[in-house]
Amino acid sequence: MAQVDHGMSPERRREQIVSYLSSHDRASVGELSQILGVSEVTIRKDLDALESQGMLLRVHGGAMASGRGRLELHFATREQEHLDEKRRIALAAAGLVGPGQRIFLDGSTTALQVARLLKDREGLTVVTNGLYTALELNFSAGITTIVVGGTMRHRSSSLVGGLNADLLQRLRFDIGFFGARAVTGDGLMEGDLDEAQLKQRLVQVSAVTVGIVDSSKFGTTAFSVFALPHEIDRIITDEAAPRAVVEQLRAQDIAVDLT
Repeated sequence: MAQVDHGMSPERRREQIVSYLSSHDRASVGELSQILGVSEVTIRKDLDALESQGMLLRVHGGAMASGRGRLELHFATREQEHLDEKRRIALAAAGLVGPGQRIFLDGSTTALQVARLLKDREGLTVVTNGLYTALELNFSAGITTIVVGGTMRHRSSSLVGGLNADLLQRLRFDIGFFGARAVTGDGLMEGDLDEAQLKQRLVQVSAVTVGIVDSSKFGTTAFSVFALPHEIDRIITDEAAPRAVVEQLRAQDIAVDLT
């Protein structure tokens, strides 16, 4: 972390502290004071505030990273990648949702953007395996939010392996929105097998399956296909998506929207 100026806001300074601890595991008060260019008294106040939020753990003479701090920093980093594209994709996706519908949103950062656009809607039921998506909808009075519980994936915000297969196959969604690790003419893919299996079951109970995937995921492959071409109704992506892959998908009767 480079030396910074004294005019940094407390919020930005604390973000820098969490970032530094995430990559260095622990740091002393004196070390952080020197790096950030503020007094040790200020650093101690920052560390106290961050500890109260669960973002770090105080140790003798300094602090060390907490699991929550690492998770939030990792998710925030993912969220900022291709952010403009994700927002445009989310806007198009939210436009597909009608009053009173039952929808699934996965744990992807693009699905979180969709949730932010839906949170003032009335009469929706949203099922999700994304912790941040569930928290985003927590105070939405017009939305019933159901979390598919289970085991948290490492360095992720998604839960897998919760509801048993029999119960999952009895759910019914008007629309399922799915991010993906990779997209090819073979379908939507995930690198984590548990995540892929969960999404596969939810695809099967969605009347309409919509991929919400930015162009950086196109043309790459991942371990498991969770939605085959004949199971996908629409994919919303951005204009940088490779034309060859887009045409291959359209040739299989998948609507591909370029935002």
